[in-house]
Formats: sequence, C-alpha cells, structure tokens
Amino acid sequence: MLSLTYKGVSWHDDPAPTEQVLKELQTMYGFHDLDIEDCLSEHERPKVEEYDNYLFLVFHIPYRAKKTGRIIKEEVNIFLGQDFFVTLHRGRIPILDKLWSDLENSEKMREEYLQHGTGFFLYELMRHFFEDVFPLVDSIRKELNRMEEVLFETDEEVDLLKDIMNVKRNIIAMRSILLPQRTLIATLEHKNKKFVPDELALYFDDILDAIERQWALLDTAKEMIDALQDTHESWLSHKTNAVIQVLTIFSVTMLPLTFITGLYGMNVGLPFGAHPNAFFIVLGLMGGILISMLTYFAKKHWL
Repeated sequence: MLSLTYKGVSWHDDPAPTEQVLKELQTMYGFHDLDIEDCLSEHERPKVEEYDNYLFLVFHIPYRAKKTGRIIKEEVNIFLGQDFFVTLHRGRIPILDKLWSDLENSEKMREEYLQHGTGFFLYELMRHFFEDVFPLVDSIRKELNRMEEVLFETDEEVDLLKDIMNVKRNIIAMRSILLPQRTLIATLEHKNKKFVPDELALYFDDILDAIERQWALLDTAKEMIDALQDTHESWLSHKTNAVIQVLTIFSVTMLPLTFITGLYGMNVGLPFGAHPNAFFIVLGLMGGILISMLTYFAKKHWL
C-alpha cells in the first residue's frame, strides 16, 4: 500500500488490497465490517455510506480495454475522513497512478490538492475521472462517423454489422456506468458537511454538468447507432431481395427451356422430330422463347 502525507492529511492507495491490509486500515481508522466486506467483494453497486468519522464510497470508472476495445468498468472504493483519504481498487488505474506521481514529486501539487481538505481532494479526483470520460465518448463518435461514411459513401461492408454491435455494446456499457454516478455525486452534496462542506457544492455541480453533457452525447450516439443499424439491415435486405430476384428470373426463364428439352428427350414421335435440322429448329425455338421472356421482364423493369 502506498502512503503520502501532507500537513496532517494522509492519502493511502492500494491497487491490490489484501484482507490483511484492510484489517490494518480498519484498526487504524475504525472502518465498519460491512465496508471491509464490500472492499473484498468484486462487484458492488455505486453508493455512499455515511458514518460519524468517515464516508465510504463505491465508485465506478469507465475505461476501454486495450485488447478487446470494449468499454468496461473499474471499481474504486474510497474512505474519506477529516485527515485521511483511502483509495482501494483492483489493478492499476492510469489516472490514479499519474495523480499519485504528481503529488509525490511536487510540493506545489500536494499543496494544491491536499491543503483544502479531503473533501476538496475527492472533488479533484472525481474531476480527473470524468474529464477522462470525454475522450471515450469522442472515440465512440468517431467510430460512428466512420461507419456512417462506409455505409452511405462506399460499397464496403466488411465486418460492418460486427462493428455496429460492438459500438452499441460500448454505448450501453457507458450509459450503465454513468447513470449511477449521477446519483452518487448528487448524494454527496447532502452528506455530512464536515467531509463535504457547503462551499464544495458548486464544485460537485460542475462534475454533474460534465456528466449531463456526456449523457447527452451518449443519447445522440444511441440514436445514431440505432439509425445505422436499421439502415444497414435495410441495405442487407435490399441486396438479398436483389439476389432472390435474379435467381427467380433465372428459374422462370429456365422452366420452359427445361420443359422443351425434356419433351424432346422422350423416345416418341414429335413435331420436327424426324427433320434433318430438328436440333437447330428446337434450339431456335428455345432461343426465341428466352429472348421474348427477357424482353418482357425488361419492359416490366424486373431486370
């Protein structure tokens, strides 16, 4: 566990908290047993719990997995007291790593972030988290613009349906992650004022505004991906119908020709059967029928 202290305010961060570390923190700060259990659990819903000497938050951060490109969530457990701030999570989180490095290496940064208390540090931490959401939303919009260009301006169709499904899944994931965070941020404003003073209300309102903008962008993206999916399905249906039309015309034109060849294949006397040019007569008849049918189909605009 990493620890950093500035003017009596301590920040502890652990990217892989063990039960022993949690017990040490519980002994040090008097955390409730249920909160310790929540930290050991892999999946907890976002929430804020208030106690006399601290606040406990479960917070979710969206990020894009490098290997799969999927938007997934990282859970961060936060304990917030008058003179301590604890962040617990599973795995490295780039935002936290950078913030820790900045504070560790810069006296000015420690003063800027920690001298105003743990409530202000909570705001700064969440501000960094949600500022990092905008590039994720922008990446989704770029993917939508690319697919729109492919669908409407080129004949390319390679993996387009798969791309649509992947983007749709990411939009759903982003919305499911952001929705509870709006409630969490709003709840913080009404909690114990010794941890989140009234003067911080405007700061947290600014975070709420950022979430609302992100939500509005995701709403637009959702409408756009639904429209692209409908258009793509219509386009595929049109192509399928065109193929079926060609196959149907081919079958219809072959039907009389097959009938004639089958008829003259029987071992019975037929008109022109004994004629020396019977083959060419039958071939000409079949050609005339084929040309007549194709001409008729063309006039009906079926070709």
